[in-house]
This record gives sequence, C-alpha cells and structure tokens, in this order.
Amino acid sequence: MAGINFYAPVPRVRSESLPACPRPRDNGESLVRIDGLDARIRYAASYRAAGIACAPQGCWVREGVVPLLQQALGLLPEDYSLLIFDAYRPLAVQQALYEEYSALVRRSHPEYTPEQLAAAVDDFVALPHPNIARPAPHATGGALDLTLCYRGRPLPMGTEFDDFTNLAQTAYFETNGMAGEAEAFRNTRRLLYNMMTAAGFVNYSEEWWHYSYGDRLWARTFGKTPIYGLCDEKNVE
Repeated sequence: MAGINFYAPVPRVRSESLPACPRPRDNGESLVRIDGLDARIRYAASYRAAGIACAPQGCWVREGVVPLLQQALGLLPEDYSLLIFDAYRPLAVQQALYEEYSALVRRSHPEYTPEQLAAAVDDFVALPHPNIARPAPHATGGALDLTLCYRGRPLPMGTEFDDFTNLAQTAYFETNGMAGEAEAFRNTRRLLYNMMTAAGFVNYSEEWWHYSYGDRLWARTFGKTPIYGLCDEKNVE
C-alpha cells in the first residue's frame, strides 16, 4: 500500500450513475461479531442506544469484512482507531429506521406524493424489503457506518452520524468552503475515504460514514457480481 495519498480529493460519484449489476450470488460467509476483537475497533451500538429495541447489541459483519478493516487500520499509526456506529442491520431495524425517517420527511414536505416521499427517503434509508435481488446494504452484513478516531476521540467530520442534509455528502467540503473548520472537515473525510478505499471498501457518496464491501454498491463500482445477499438473522444478538 506504499504511495497512498491519504489526502487525495474525494471524487463525487453519484450512485445512480453506476451501471446495474446481477443479483447477488452469496458466497456463504457467516456473520461474525467483531466488537472486542481488536482494541482499535470500537462499537457505539448507536441504534440500540437510541432505543431501537430490535437493534443488535453486538457488531456483526461478514467474515470477509474483518481482514479488510484490519488492513485499513494497518495503513495508519497506532494512534488512529475506528468507531463503528452500525454494521449488520436486521430487517426489523431497517423497518424502524425507514418509518422514522419517512415521518420526518413527511412532516417537512406534506405536499410530497407517495412516489416523491419514497424517492426522498431512499436517498438515506433503503426500503426494508426482503428482496433477494436488491437487498438493503446493511442487511447483507457487508456495510458499515463508522468514523475515524485519533487517540480515542472521533475526528471532526462536519456533521454527526445520520445527518440527512447535503452536508453529509462525502465530497461536500471539496467544493464548499476551503478555510478554517471546513478545511479540517474536508481533510478528515479524505483521510477516512482514502484509507477505507485503499483496503477495498466503497463509499456511498451521500453519507461520509457509509462504507461497504461485497454488496450491490461494491459490485456496481467494480463491475462485479455481489458476493453478499440477505443474511440469516439467527444467532445475532
């Protein structure tokens, strides 16, 4: 991984511009629990803390995600670590989040038709449907919501996790503000983006915190077939 420019600009890639991909061909990898696996990987259990009772207590990902996370961390000095907000998400959690954000958008835009409402919500929260051909990213076990920490403290990214505004776009500060705090936000997003993509993850451009491997976004980015489909929820706590 020598020669990585950790502060290279974040490209602006719209997911709708990516080519379609085939339906997933699940490789059969199990979900594994990673909280407590590595001192440099911490888990916030954000949705459990927010009162969503069906959210897992543990942080679960597919087996193939673990070495990539460790590879990403290996690119940076020991002072850096990762804080994971959310990883594998059962469909019940996806449903709760979808309903919560739908209500928020509906209050803000009472004039929206059902079609407009669904399109607006879909930018940030995937439809919680057990669609084998188009599974929600977090339902595959290949998606992670996370941030980068330095000496145990989260670095400033310009918004909080689950901010549903344009400021959450990964490349927002590439063109909006180049001084003071805006420059710091741009640089920390670049650092997270470049370390994660160097390890093989892809980023969802609307959310600076969302990275995935093996799902449909990963497959569409690289012209592959998704290797992760819907996960079996048994044994997940």
